[in-house]
Amino acid sequence: MSEPLGLGESDAQSRWIGIRRHQAVAIMLGLGLVGDWVLRPRAALIEAVVGLGLLVSAVTVTEGLTLAELGVIAVRFVGRSRWTSVEVRVEEEMVSLDARGRSRFRGYALHHRGRLDLSGRDLDVASSLATVVDGLATAESDSHVSLHVAPGAAGVATLLSLNDTVTPPPGWTVDTSLALHVAGATPTRPDWLLERWPYVRTERGLVSVIRIRDFSSATGRTALLERLQGANEYVGVALHVEVLGGSRAQRTTERAVHRQRSDGAITLAAGFRRTARTERALERVGQREAQVARGRSLLRLAVYAVVGAASLKELRECTEQVVRTAHESGLRTERGFGRQARWYCQQLPGGPGW
Repeated sequence: MSEPLGLGESDAQSRWIGIRRHQAVAIMLGLGLVGDWVLRPRAALIEAVVGLGLLVSAVTVTEGLTLAELGVIAVRFVGRSRWTSVEVRVEEEMVSLDARGRSRFRGYALHHRGRLDLSGRDLDVASSLATVVDGLATAESDSHVSLHVAPGAAGVATLLSLNDTVTPPPGWTVDTSLALHVAGATPTRPDWLLERWPYVRTERGLVSVIRIRDFSSATGRTALLERLQGANEYVGVALHVEVLGGSRAQRTTERAVHRQRSDGAITLAAGFRRTARTERALERVGQREAQVARGRSLLRLAVYAVVGAASLKELRECTEQVVRTAHESGLRTERGFGRQARWYCQQLPGGPGW
């Protein structure tokens, strides 16, 4: 949907006058409290302390997270259980996953040599997948599709997970054993994950999940995920796509256009100049609305790099290599500190943690 303008920043990172919305609220409240304490006689000291705290909480510290967001993540991490169960059941060709949520899907394998290039050499495969996704846009309910490139003892395998009502594109065959391998679980008993701050410990070893949060700096001359897949032999890639139903997609794009234009008008009224980023975002949202009106699909997209290792030292080295390779390719990443169990469940086939 974004071919003329290219991929941009995630809509989840929407900004107003150059900053995110919760930052703007914290800054305005903080300035108001501090200004009131300075100007009003005999004002309580706690007012200035709270105001300064709000201003500090709006500071960006790492990976686009503000100090307030990082604090919330840390509090949740300390307060919840470290254990998460992953249960899998197989009924004929259908696989059911229960991991902080439930998903039911059928797994299909693509037989190929080497790692799958999602948008470069395998254009026919990518085109057939896009046709399936566009077909799902006509439904009223949302649909979930995921594509997994996973390493194994026999080499790299590619898995496609679809709902039972969706017909796979040509060239894909049902493979339940591959679905169980990618899920990392056995149908006889639940598997348990032990969450740590930067990774999770599974029965197969240590796993760190990295999320790609921004494609806007990618050059576009090569496939976006090509170098990431070849970073090392222990990395897998999970691409999750949620296809919004037709009526919901139309409402979502209309609201997005209205919000962008309203924010632009407020920015100009407040005396700020529209930046090139703002103009580009508004043009992209308008293009998206036009594409959806013509029947194209509106997607929620998530890309995860799954790094596995047998030891903590090896995991750190592999993770740093993957992050460095992603940055060299123009991809911005998030390490998911304090959210590894949730991200692990989200990247599983079918997206049970979504």
